[in-house]
Amino acid sequence: MIRKLFLILSFFSFFHIESQNINDFNTVKDTTISAQLYTKCFENLNQGNQIFAKYPEFKSSTFCSLITCSFLLSYKEIDLQIAGEQRLIGIATQLFKEGNPVYLVSGLDSFFETKKKNENLHDDNQIVYVSYAECTSPDFLRRAAEIVNKQTQSLIKQKTLK
Repeated sequence: MIRKLFLILSFFSFFHIESQNINDFNTVKDTTISAQLYTKCFENLNQGNQIFAKYPEFKSSTFCSLITCSFLLSYKEIDLQIAGEQRLIGIATQLFKEGNPVYLVSGLDSFFETKKKNENLHDDNQIVYVSYAECTSPDFLRRAAEIVNKQTQSLIKQKTLK
């Protein structure tokens, strides 16, 4: 009886100890071009700087990437949302000028679809597709995607008209 109890305790303590160390093995780094562009920080953005001065809690924050600027759209303050929109447009424009126009998508299996579409980045439109959510996403991320996609499409259209 004591032997069985010891065996059971040993079994559970092994999993408890193992689960504490599992973080090292479960870390996944996404090095795809879409992840790199979604998180790329543009230090030269100045849109909204005067608005951020009004909010001391944002003094140490850097809103310089697509993902971080998307979060500005989640605030109820209209001026922060406008700053987020302006920065998203600025980032989409800079990415386009760098030769990396982005198009944000979501939906079931969007990660796998974007991975497949991004296999050939030298096709006719050279768009880098970025999956920002699978099935559901908050409204602010959908708004961010609309802003970025509209800017990207506008820049592509302007380029084809020249």
